[in-house]
Amino acid sequence: MMIKAIRHFFYETHLWLSIASGIILFIVCLSGTILTFQDEVRLIAEPGRYYVSRPAGQPMLSADELIVRVETAKQEQGLKVSSITLPEQPNRTVTMTLVVPGQTGSVSPARQGRGRTERSDTNRPGLDRPASGGRHHLHRVFVHPYTGEIVAEGPTAVDPFLRSMLLLHRFLWLPIEIGRPVVGIATIIFCVICITGLILWFPRSWKLFNSRRAWRTGFRWRWRSGFFPFIYDMHKTAGFYILIPSLILGLTGLCWSFSWYRDAASALLGDRIFRQRIQMPEMIEAVDPSHRPILIAGMIARQNQLTPGPGTISIMIPQDRETAMVIRKGRSGFFALAIMDRTQWDPFRGTVIPVEFFGKTVDVERFVDMPLGAQIAASVRGLHLGDITGLSSKIFFFIVCLFATTLPITGVIIWSKKLRVWRNRKRQKKIGSVVHLA
Repeated sequence: MMIKAIRHFFYETHLWLSIASGIILFIVCLSGTILTFQDEVRLIAEPGRYYVSRPAGQPMLSADELIVRVETAKQEQGLKVSSITLPEQPNRTVTMTLVVPGQTGSVSPARQGRGRTERSDTNRPGLDRPASGGRHHLHRVFVHPYTGEIVAEGPTAVDPFLRSMLLLHRFLWLPIEIGRPVVGIATIIFCVICITGLILWFPRSWKLFNSRRAWRTGFRWRWRSGFFPFIYDMHKTAGFYILIPSLILGLTGLCWSFSWYRDAASALLGDRIFRQRIQMPEMIEAVDPSHRPILIAGMIARQNQLTPGPGTISIMIPQDRETAMVIRKGRSGFFALAIMDRTQWDPFRGTVIPVEFFGKTVDVERFVDMPLGAQIAASVRGLHLGDITGLSSKIFFFIVCLFATTLPITGVIIWSKKLRVWRNRKRQKKIGSVVHLA
């Protein structure tokens, strides 16, 4: 009786929490499924923006030459390159982000009085950032790596749709102060639903724990036994198979919803979550004019010595001489650990082209050298976005999100079926009592 009562409690908890959050979870899972391949969708929608043909016998231009040509082309607008991404593949365009110096939306570490500053997780390329003169939109260009020509610029044709899906996924198209906690609470409920669902997946009684048949029903999927058995197994069996990755998506997603959760998880792991993404470069002493000149190409060569092997290189170029530069390098491909090693250098570039000065290395951070907790903290974003191991993990998490989207639907079908059975039994019992009295 005790086991039956406990099981009934978890069943009621699973049922009513699912009813309370089902619509929200369906929207969040569906939009998350769509966003899984957002990068690939951009590539398919506008391949000319991302792919180029290599001219015969022509070498790839250096990063310094590409920056000079782009800034010369944008000289009238007063735009300077604040970041450059050099792809691993030789037939891909180079991506640059341009800003008006002094209006990048980030606060100088010197003005903050701290060695590091942090930005909100909403402050990233492609979204508006607060700037000294109001709201400032970063300008992104795609450059031919062999000619220096600007192939395309600005948002892609599918960016408005993908942005709307992102806002739906994170805020339900509501104001941030309302949508963020609503999605966060629904995510917590989702994690509880997963745990209670696992408990309900186990055999109903202790006697059945030694029965192979009882366990087999939890793993099998009845394809040809009718509509309702198929739906029931789709909810029960598929829910079991995607349980662990669904919990990973839920637990990592909470890091975007609640700062207290993110801080607690950071304290538990021993390293700050999103540190690699939201942390500004080091504040360093003003550059000494006696330092010898060095080009960005030389810095990339030194970076390749520190982190050998092929990989996509992303460089954050400061617009002052009191901020270090950050170089990140990571692998891409079907199965590649998409974690970027990070190196910070003393200032070697001001707002003038070409590069003027070079100092010393401030910090080198390799993923393989981090403690386990720090590796997990650095992997939170990749785990939630599904690109932790490149395209292979995206396909896996796409399937997980697709099945998670069906869980509210199959749950409603199962609940409505059981509700009809319960009503029929109640009606038959009532008719039987009337006949007995007659």
